[in-house]
Amino acid sequence: MEYLGEVETITNDGKIVIRAVTTPSNNATVFDHRERRIGTVKRIFGPVDSPYVTVAPSEKGNLNGLLNKKTYYKGENTHAKGKRRY
Repeated sequence: MEYLGEVETITNDGKIVIRAVTTPSNNATVFDHRERRIGTVKRIFGPVDSPYVTVAPSEKGNLNGLLNKKTYYKGENTHAKGKRRY
């Protein structure tokens, strides 16, 4: 797992916005400091030096406890397993 950044805000529609230190790939899994799954990366935007990452949470619970917390990510497996040729 690699360090992603700190949670900046929670949007009105339930998405989590993180100020990223590194740029993860889309659909990367995001975890909190206790290694609990938060959700997946859906959108990367902002400046190249320090982008923002939008995360779709895996469960719609109370997300306000995540504000200013450190987050980590694990990239998706990009090996050929699971890909099909047609």
